[in-house]
Amino acid sequence: MKRAAHDAPFMAVARGQKPSRRPLWIMRQAGRYLPEYRELRARMSFLEMCNTPAAAAEATLQPIRRYGMDAAILFTDLLVPVPPMGIGLDYEPGPVLARTVKTMADVEGLQVPDPERDLTPMLESARRVRAELPESVALLGFVGAPFTMACYLVEGRGSKNWDKTRALMHREPATFAALMQRITDCLSPLVAALVAAGCDGVQVFDSWATVLSAEDWARHCAPFSDALLRRARDAGAVAVHFVNGAPQHLARMSEAPADILAVDWRLPMAELRARTPARFAIQGNLDPTALFCDEATLRRKVRAICDAAGDRHVFNLGHGILPETDPRALEIVVDEVHRR
Repeated sequence: MKRAAHDAPFMAVARGQKPSRRPLWIMRQAGRYLPEYRELRARMSFLEMCNTPAAAAEATLQPIRRYGMDAAILFTDLLVPVPPMGIGLDYEPGPVLARTVKTMADVEGLQVPDPERDLTPMLESARRVRAELPESVALLGFVGAPFTMACYLVEGRGSKNWDKTRALMHREPATFAALMQRITDCLSPLVAALVAAGCDGVQVFDSWATVLSAEDWARHCAPFSDALLRRARDAGAVAVHFVNGAPQHLARMSEAPADILAVDWRLPMAELRARTPARFAIQGNLDPTALFCDEATLRRKVRAICDAAGDRHVFNLGHGILPETDPRALEIVVDEVHRR
């Protein structure tokens, strides 16, 4: 299986080596801000794109061709593993699950997917992309952190505060723990399969941990994210840990078996770097709305992050790029980062 070179910029930073240039990729870089993506998306639904390897591979490669990113992230969705777990899924346009998980019986009824059988399109997409990428560009797969997946399984759709999920955690801790373990059991084989299919790294996204206290996340959730990160490293891949909107969790994140800690924009990079052990590379952390600044201001913000982050740094946004973003703004960011 073709892989990124050991000295590819992303891989070098992840492994603690000096890169040829500061690596950069952007969360949701394959998406709606690109006109070529919108043309592709007009021909099929979101789930159809995720489950059509030719389309998913094309979406993954589009920002690499346009911008020369140092990592491609596989075009798919956190919830694509949910239907093989036995729960129907649709997008209206946000995700809507056909049923929710409320009891221990519901947890026990969740099926553990076989990635090669049940998630074939995702793995085939990874193989196609890795075959097309140069050795200087890493390929990243991703999975949802068990807590973020639990939020959707318990509530069935998006929520502001995920009250039902947090209530289950406190009211029925045994059921919640069993759910977290079952989700981990469902995703762990996928992590290994993504690496076998050509992914050089796997990012574990905890999109909703911001609603939890530091104590609750550390006790009830972090060990299950750790298990997925460990599985990625055991498979030979770079493990990236992203917890959105949650600086209260940084101390516990710093105990994770990860290579890279990915951070959002809510704390200055200098503070984040100071609070992060030197053994970790750090990824982030431009505010996505900064892409709406004038060019001089945007370049200044990018330089400030790079200067504060030091050498073990993967430049990224603090969350996904917004669909309304002018693609030219990203050209400016890429140019400024690669000047560094």
